[in-house]
Amino acid sequence: MRLLFCVNTGLEDSLSGISLSLSNADKARLGENSTQNNEVFRLLVESVKDYAIFVLDPKGYVVTWNPGAQAIKGYTRGEIVGQHFSKFYLQGAIDTDWPGRELALAEKEGRLADEGWRVKKDGTVFWASVIIAPLRGPDNQLQGFAKVTRDMTERRQWDEQTQKLNKELQRVIALRTLELQKLSARLLHLQDEERRRLARELHDELGQQLMLIKMMLDHEARNKDASDLIQVAIGTVHSLSYLLHPPLIDEVGLRPALEWYVEGLIKRSKIQISLTLKPHIFPRLPKEIELTIFRIIQESLTNVYRHAGSARARVEIQRQSTHVIVRVRDYGRGLPSQVTGGRVSLDQGVGIGGMRERVRQLSGELHITRAEPGTLVEARIPIFGAV
Repeated sequence: MRLLFCVNTGLEDSLSGISLSLSNADKARLGENSTQNNEVFRLLVESVKDYAIFVLDPKGYVVTWNPGAQAIKGYTRGEIVGQHFSKFYLQGAIDTDWPGRELALAEKEGRLADEGWRVKKDGTVFWASVIIAPLRGPDNQLQGFAKVTRDMTERRQWDEQTQKLNKELQRVIALRTLELQKLSARLLHLQDEERRRLARELHDELGQQLMLIKMMLDHEARNKDASDLIQVAIGTVHSLSYLLHPPLIDEVGLRPALEWYVEGLIKRSKIQISLTLKPHIFPRLPKEIELTIFRIIQESLTNVYRHAGSARARVEIQRQSTHVIVRVRDYGRGLPSQVTGGRVSLDQGVGIGGMRERVRQLSGELHITRAEPGTLVEARIPIFGAV
C-alpha cells in the first residue's frame, strides 16, 4: 500500500490542509509487499513527533501507529493496533456513537475537522485537534481512514486564561466607567446647585441692594442718570440670575422658561428665533429632562449668537410616546470645512461637552450635523431615562 501525504502552506496549527489518498496501485494494508514509496512515507510518518498520525480500517480499527501517536496517547504500537479508535473518546461520546458518526461524516464530506476532549491510556484527558480523511482505492471504494491528532491542551489553557483575563479587564473597565458616570452625574448636580445658589444670591441679595440704592437716588432729581444706570444694572442682575438657573422651570415648567429666554435673546441679538413645541399643550417632564433641554437650547443658541453669523434660528421640541426630540437649527456659516461625514466632535468646548454629558446621563443621544446651510443640533432623550 502506498499513501500520498500532502500538507498545504496554509496548515497553521490545525492541519487544515491535509489530504491523504491511495494511488492506483494502492490496496488494503494486508496483501502487498512494501515498495520504495512505502518506505519513504513510513520514514516521514515515523519522524513526526508532535502529531499522532495513523490509519483506521473502514470500521474504525487501528491499522498503523506512529511515535507521535504513542507520545500523545500513551499506547505502544503493539497495545493499540487492532483496537477500535473509540478507546480515545470519553464515555459520553461513545454512548452517542460520536466516533462512528465522525467516520460517516468524513466519508460523506471527504474530510472532517473536529476539536474535543480525548482520553489517554492512563485515563487522563487532553484537548485534541483532529482531522479525519477517507482513503479510497482506484475503484473509489473506501479502504479506510487517515487520522491526524494534535494535543492542543496547552493552547486551550492559554486561550481560557486569556478569555478570563479579558473578562476581568472588561469587568474592571465597566466598573470604572460606571464610577466615572456617577462622578459625572454628581458634578453636574453640584454645578446646577451652585448655579441655583448664585442665581438666588444675585436676585435676592445684590438685586435688592441695587434696588435700595435706586430708591435712595430717586429722591433727588440730579441723580436721575445714576438711577437709570442702577435700573439697567438691576435688569442685568435679574437676567444673569435667570440664566444661571431659570426659576420658571421649577415653578411653571419648560415652555415659559424657554419663551422668556428666547424673547430676551431676540432683543439682545436681533436674531429671528422661532420656538415650536409639540404638542401645543406641552406636558411637564421630569425636572432633569426639562433642565437638560433648556441647557441644550441655551448653549446652542449662544453658539449661534457668538459663532454662526446667522440672522435666524429655529428651535423645535417634539414629545413622542417614549422620547423627546430637540432640534436647534441655524442658517449661518456651518461646521468647519475640515469636518468630514457631517459630524463634529462633541468634545470641542466645555459647553458642548456639558450638553453631551447631560444627554448621556439620561441615556440619550446628541448629534451635531451640517444642515446646508448652517448647523443642526439634535438630541433624542428617553422620557423615562432620567437618573
